[in-house]
Amino acid sequence: MIRFKETLPRAAFGSILALGLLVQACGEAPVSPGVGLNREPQVQATYTTPPRATGVTREGEGRVLSGRAAPSARVRLATPEGEVRMSEADAKGAWRIGLPVTDAPQIFGLSMTLGERTIQAEGYQLVLPDDRLVLLRAGAGAVVAEAPSTPVDGPTTPRLLAFDFDEEGGAVVSGQATPEIGLSIRIDGRPVSTDGATDAQGRFSLPFGAPVPPGTHRIDVMGEQLVLTAQVDATPAEPPESGAFTARPTSSGLRIDWLTPGGGVQSTLLLD
Repeated sequence: MIRFKETLPRAAFGSILALGLLVQACGEAPVSPGVGLNREPQVQATYTTPPRATGVTREGEGRVLSGRAAPSARVRLATPEGEVRMSEADAKGAWRIGLPVTDAPQIFGLSMTLGERTIQAEGYQLVLPDDRLVLLRAGAGAVVAEAPSTPVDGPTTPRLLAFDFDEEGGAVVSGQATPEIGLSIRIDGRPVSTDGATDAQGRFSLPFGAPVPPGTHRIDVMGEQLVLTAQVDATPAEPPESGAFTARPTSSGLRIDWLTPGGGVQSTLLLD
């Protein structure tokens, strides 16, 4: 499991403040299945499905982030710098928020307001220059949405999509394959104790049963007539010098090092 240290070097405090602006702009602190894995879960009297982003599309000289929320809810999208964009969900819960076109990745906190109650979305929304949408989840694997240019018809192409890890060696590999098949992992040719399966849509997110050592490794995800392979570098990242995240290209794909709500640094490698 991915776990996080409770303290950071003093140099990272400015970055924590930047991420705090994102949380404050949205309202409540983000809550996701992986947040606070060593803490007691929060209990709510009633449950309302959190808002979610579903995709990015180009419209004219800009682009639009769309998603779902409670019908007629006020939807807020916030940057770490405190910029807030607002929208209102329609009677069916659909919402749209315009975004600028940029050559740099953008990260947002997402929330909705119903009456006096603010409900935070799971994780953080990462929008890439190629219009891919990635849900960054603390303590869990990233969820990569298809880019608008990706064909949606036909069988799912099996592939590894992301590798998440932290400074303590906790790691998760995510991807897509044939729906509802069993999967196992090997690292550098050695079996990993954790097994899993794809869901009804063919997606999977498999945690490693033991810490992954720093350095370069070969990851194999294996199933029925299936072998998916990737080279990953699990060297831990330093906290961002400024802001809530850093992004840089690597030989395996784009690497995002980002601050989690628990005060640690998680790295998400988006596999090419």
